[in-house]
Amino acid sequence: MKKRLLSAVAMVLFIISAARAQELHYGIKADLNLFKIDGEGIQSNYNPGVRLGVFATYDFTKAWGLQPELLFTQANDKKSDVFNARYVNTSNHDANSKIKLSYITIPLLIRYNINKLITVNAGPQYSFLFFSNENLLINNRDAFKRNDFGLVGGLTVSLHAVHFYGRYVVGITDLNNIDDRYKWKTQQAQIGVGINIK
Repeated sequence: MKKRLLSAVAMVLFIISAARAQELHYGIKADLNLFKIDGEGIQSNYNPGVRLGVFATYDFTKAWGLQPELLFTQANDKKSDVFNARYVNTSNHDANSKIKLSYITIPLLIRYNINKLITVNAGPQYSFLFFSNENLLINNRDAFKRNDFGLVGGLTVSLHAVHFYGRYVVGITDLNNIDDRYKWKTQQAQIGVGINIK
């Protein structure tokens, strides 16, 4: 799993280093991340979290470009009242209801610049779960898989060195590490701001 994460980071760095300086822009960003997991045993409600990190943009033409990002994602959810009934043989009956998940997230987005003001973003996203604060299962077993792949779509409004964006992310990976009976998939809605350093 660490090799995949390192490979993704190396790819982002290679893209950045290969770009010519005048066509490359980079900066910092932060957003409100509304996160939920759809699946049996988990509450299917959006819960607020945050994402912080860095981004780079490289436009191949006036219309098309690439936008890799490297982010810290903090996500929250809760177990539902039926969790112990669904996972009766493995559940920890004294478990906390709150679930906190921390990811390293790498979106690799295609940019389509409608004009200087509005850009459409879309592409894949990989997230690696490096820390989880949950005790849903007995014997300290992890309830969540480490790797999550998703598809991103969104819109960015640029105002000189500052841009505002909204995005929606649909998870395509089953995160349930308990068994194969029920699938857990993420959905995220994000509203944020980015600041160009260069």
